[in-house]
Amino acid sequence: MSNVKSLLGQHKLNKTISIVVTIALLTLPAILSHSAVSASTSTGGSATSTEQLITDYTAQYIGQVNVGALPAPSASDATPVGLPDLSLTTQTQSGTPDPPAIITPGPQSFIHIVKSFAGTPGTNPNPCRCTPPDMGLAASSRFVVQMVNLAGTIWKNNGVRVTTFSLSDFWFLPVRGGPLGIGMSDPLVLYDAAADRFYASIIDTFDVNRVNFAVTATNDPTGAWYIYRVIANCNPVTPYSNCSPASSNTLPDQPYIGYSSDKFLIAVNDFDITTGLFIGAQYWILNKAEMLSGCTVPTSCPGGRNIDAVTNVVTTANNHWAIRPAQHLSTTSTAYMAENCLTLIDGLLLTNTCPTAPAGSGGINVFTITGTPPSATTVVVTTVPVAEMSFPGRADQPGNPASLGTNNALRMLSVVWRNNLLWTASHEGCTPPGDSTDRTCARLDQIDTTTSIPTLVPGQDFDLGFLGAYVFYPALSTDSNNNLVLLYGHSSLSLFPTLEVTGRLANMPPATLGASVLLVAGTAADYTGRWGDYFWAATDPATPNTFWVSGEYRSVSLFQGWSTQVGEISFNTK
Repeated sequence: MSNVKSLLGQHKLNKTISIVVTIALLTLPAILSHSAVSASTSTGGSATSTEQLITDYTAQYIGQVNVGALPAPSASDATPVGLPDLSLTTQTQSGTPDPPAIITPGPQSFIHIVKSFAGTPGTNPNPCRCTPPDMGLAASSRFVVQMVNLAGTIWKNNGVRVTTFSLSDFWFLPVRGGPLGIGMSDPLVLYDAAADRFYASIIDTFDVNRVNFAVTATNDPTGAWYIYRVIANCNPVTPYSNCSPASSNTLPDQPYIGYSSDKFLIAVNDFDITTGLFIGAQYWILNKAEMLSGCTVPTSCPGGRNIDAVTNVVTTANNHWAIRPAQHLSTTSTAYMAENCLTLIDGLLLTNTCPTAPAGSGGINVFTITGTPPSATTVVVTTVPVAEMSFPGRADQPGNPASLGTNNALRMLSVVWRNNLLWTASHEGCTPPGDSTDRTCARLDQIDTTTSIPTLVPGQDFDLGFLGAYVFYPALSTDSNNNLVLLYGHSSLSLFPTLEVTGRLANMPPATLGASVLLVAGTAADYTGRWGDYFWAATDPATPNTFWVSGEYRSVSLFQGWSTQVGEISFNTK
């Protein structure tokens, strides 16, 4: 999160794990708990369970917006404010980990920067005076779209800017946010090549409990978009008429979105804004065809339509944290989501997201989704054992040891699926070979989904780390040949936070990456204590072995003076 945090304080649970949370003025009734798992089996070292779903649910159509008619964001004279985040902040995890391979980029050179240009900055056109940037990035054969904090920018894929527009106007929140732009946070934008449409999402933090999401009416992001929303922790068929007080007090943090051939996916972490407690990880599975149709059949404007959907039961007893829907880059009606295993706190009760993981190991929960609402929809969760992960700390920068916030505490940051292979990227803490200090590292895992029981690809559970330096906010994507691109932040006591790109060709040995290349060098320190919530990578759907990436860097240390960079990356596979 970013914008919402300007009104937040910090509340810490002083146990093995602490959560940085929202403090609000009102106290509302406690949230009820429900049973979440209906069945459980174990096969070949991987445990599976079936999720309990609420089938009587619909997402609501809000309206239509035309980007070409939107004004540019306006500047604000508001005073900058500090922005805490909602995250686990402990440095330890129970159990004795089996260390994964820790590698650095290798000598094989095949990565080229085709284009590199300035993305949306933290000063004008972002009027929120906030830090850090939260960004999504999407690319079609014609356009590149970025949404950052309160502004969106669209370029032609030759790098020529087409328009910059206000996200508050885009999401129908033009005045609610006030001068700080408080009212929305955590934007994402994706491109679905099979549907030839763009998607976007954001938290509606003014109404507290809403996730807005959108799809283009055509393949042109500068034209019309259909806007929808779902309500966090609200179960009825008509969620806007019968929500409980608990729902109105629920903040759905970091809504990640994904898609398959017939489903659209949203997943969030729900927090109670008065107690600061983590309520549970919630996700929605929606009928994509209904979503794409917008105001057309079967219901015409202005009434719009509701989208058939299902959601899970929201409770900390469901043992989930930071579920991430995958971008499905090849055709499949089966959809996947993933999360890391780690220990959480619900009040004073310690639970684990992968309670069946082998002792002394970690795991990744893979959610396999079949069926499409309103037809029967099933979610089966499989725990894939991997080397146990450690919580990441803070990163060094010149003159400021341990001052750079990585802020994601084992949140999975990037998930893509293609050709029955699921790649995930996460933050974790590791000690690189020859080092004596724990550093932040990027954990990469590749999982085979060919059979009904997802399994780890041998050797493809490893960390990217550097002696004396830090890696953070990894973002990945793959192409049709199963080549992988990886964008990451890199810093040390002698290196300002910098954006670099590495990757791997599909025919490379396990646990290897190619030589890294510099996307943009940071030249100034960050003094805010925060550094992004996530970076992003996308695959160019029209050009082989080509990707687009976006991340944060600084050339000035001014509070809102962060910058973003957009790069087009190509692989020489000959």
